[in-house]
Amino acid sequence: MALMECSECKGQVSSKAESCPHCGAPGGDGKVKKRKKWYNRTSVTLCVAAGLVLIGFGFIHVITGVVSPYQLPFDIVLKESFGYSETFVDAEQINALPYNAAKIRYPLGCKALQRHNYMESGNVFEARMTRQLRENMKQWRREFERTLNLPERRWQDQLRERPQSGQIDPEDPNAYNSQGIAAARQGQYETALAAFTRAFQRDPVFADAYYNRGLVSVAIGLLGQGVSDFGKVAEIRPGSTEGYHTRGSLYFAMKQYDEAILDFTKIVELDPTAAEAIFQRSLACYAKGEYDRAWQDVYRIQSLGHVVPAEYLKVLRVVSTKEK
Repeated sequence: MALMECSECKGQVSSKAESCPHCGAPGGDGKVKKRKKWYNRTSVTLCVAAGLVLIGFGFIHVITGVVSPYQLPFDIVLKESFGYSETFVDAEQINALPYNAAKIRYPLGCKALQRHNYMESGNVFEARMTRQLRENMKQWRREFERTLNLPERRWQDQLRERPQSGQIDPEDPNAYNSQGIAAARQGQYETALAAFTRAFQRDPVFADAYYNRGLVSVAIGLLGQGVSDFGKVAEIRPGSTEGYHTRGSLYFAMKQYDEAILDFTKIVELDPTAAEAIFQRSLACYAKGEYDRAWQDVYRIQSLGHVVPAEYLKVLRVVSTKEK
């Protein structure tokens, strides 16, 4: 039997009663009303509370991935202005990004982290992130090259010399190339550059002389000359990967990632199993913030049966969480 509430004395009355047994109020004139359920009584309060919480999020950043001054595993900081953009800030994700990508994708989050000393500000932050990015990529490349059993060689050991037999004309291109190699290994770099230049002046398609001059140029900081010489190797031997590989690696070191990606792509077109070039292209895409393309190369490397460095995969997952 259902119970109702008397509007006069608030007592409990049977829904079938004609009057309230406590105060005598009649039941037929609407004074004895059906008791409301709990959710009917609290719905307005809940809606108001939910609205206040929602509005409150417009004034705060909720920062995860940090320990607050109160030893909580998160922190709540005020926004500079009202809005719902970047209400939730993942400090670990932002710190794992290259600095230029972080500032573009999470401008409010970066400012909030910097204001509360969870991230360096200005040039200090940029310098640290750039240095960290370069160090990480260098380490990942070394790890991957070890899995491919690639030997570590000094640049002097990569100088190329044509086999010679018997006496050779001192004005022959091979003679100048050999002189350049000997001078380079003795640290006489200017002499080496001059000798390699004389070699391909006498033989304009002497790719090894261009390659050797490129190595010496890079060693003494003439990066533009190195790019030009390695490009000449690629021009003379378009069906070989050597020119594209050395030039692509140099572009990569110079942070000219678009150009590096083009060279690595050319290598992969010539040799679809060139895992080293695929991995370097993945790193270049990562440095540019193109995480989908970086993942595509990771999957391609794995399909070839090679192991991608675990730390690189971990970082790539962190920075691309919102992309995937």
